[in-house]
Amino acid sequence: MIRRLALPLILLSVAVGATWQARATDAAADLPPDLPGSPVPATVSTPLFSARRVPLFLQAPEADRRLVADLDAVVADLPSRTCVAVTEYGRLLYGHNESEPLIPASTQKLLTGVAALELLGPDHVFTTRVVARAAAVDGVVDGDIWLVGGGDPVLMTTGYVGRFDDRMSYTDVDRLAGQMAVAGLTEVTGAVIGDESRFDSLRYVATWPERFRPGSQNQAGPLSALSVNDGFVWWHAVNTSNGLSTSAADPAAFAAGLFDDLLEARDVLIRRSPQSGIAPLDATVELARIDSPPLNEIVAQMLMTSDNTTAELLLKAMGGVVSPPGSSQAGASSVMTALKGAGHDLTGVVTADGSGLDPGNRVTCRVLTAMLEDPVHGPDLVDGMAVAGESGTMRGRLAGSSAEGRVRAKTGTLRDVTSLAGQVETLEGRKLSFAVLTNAEPLPDRVRRLHDRVALELVGYPSGPDLRLLEPLAVGGEERG
Repeated sequence: MIRRLALPLILLSVAVGATWQARATDAAADLPPDLPGSPVPATVSTPLFSARRVPLFLQAPEADRRLVADLDAVVADLPSRTCVAVTEYGRLLYGHNESEPLIPASTQKLLTGVAALELLGPDHVFTTRVVARAAAVDGVVDGDIWLVGGGDPVLMTTGYVGRFDDRMSYTDVDRLAGQMAVAGLTEVTGAVIGDESRFDSLRYVATWPERFRPGSQNQAGPLSALSVNDGFVWWHAVNTSNGLSTSAADPAAFAAGLFDDLLEARDVLIRRSPQSGIAPLDATVELARIDSPPLNEIVAQMLMTSDNTTAELLLKAMGGVVSPPGSSQAGASSVMTALKGAGHDLTGVVTADGSGLDPGNRVTCRVLTAMLEDPVHGPDLVDGMAVAGESGTMRGRLAGSSAEGRVRAKTGTLRDVTSLAGQVETLEGRKLSFAVLTNAEPLPDRVRRLHDRVALELVGYPSGPDLRLLEPLAVGGEERG
């Protein structure tokens, strides 16, 4: 028993002594100044064992206590089915139901992003190719040419991309047509045929509610390994809402037709009408190819704008690695395998899709912060997210507050779900990861504002005693360290 009490008694004695010494030093520092005379060199009066020499030791408990109290006050106003987690390099600073599995909405994309980076690699590119049975002779290809999709989720035209407020990385399909014209192509005696066989032909996730499927709200474009402009044959020139766009019934045929038009705009004559089909095994002559931006840029684009189509195509791409052709079901399994392989605890997690549209998804707040702090892919994830008050889905949130420009986050919204997960750079330069997720039916209007308050409370952390009050005091001159 005596041995057990020895260390606590020693520490208590040191603390008492340090406190007494600090007060004595303060009292001495408050005495009237000496009469003018010879200058006295500045000295640091704080003794070696003063509590003033360990400010972080004093600050951290008080900062954590205040953070817990502030966040408890916010959580008290949130619906019961809410989880909150705040971490700093893996240390849980605040938790409320942090291990309860809830529907994540679009914060599901954080899992999709980390899994894709883990399984495919941040430098992975998707290649779109043009092949034929024979090379051009005197500028003429005798027969058909096939536009073969490689699953590129950002194969687009400049007109489509130019509508968005944020700068986006994309693959310019017009450059592919330009390669062929530069190579001297003048005529194709057959047709341009779009090949989407790299993925299965299911245009949506089978378990999605009807309203999310193409042709209804168009929350995602029709899924295809050969998708141009997200698979939309028409879109509004200014309003970027998918709900206003028209989905292609056959995305591969649409892509072939658009490519046909791009070639003809360069005076290349195409004799037959565009269509969809599978390139034959003997179509081994590659006429042109174009690579997508690297995957880490594609993931950033997905997170910045909450692009559901990109998320679902990445899911199929992951599925295609283990079980060709790529499918959503195989992709969902691949996400779990990749994240477990990266060392993440997925207790309670259920992956039903890549975008978060599926109400069957389940995620915990603790898992979301773990994605943000993934030792390998976390930096790419955080760098790609929208910035509060400045960009993407966070452009209109926390604008004009102390959090503007300091919070990078992924938003999420369904009828009965709202979520927010990201990272805060505090006023003192520390980085805190957070996740707050609420499921409620009906969802109160105030919930999103309360989620914003969680992020705001973190900006001032640590809010313990001012460090300047804990620095050594100087006597007789300016402080010298």
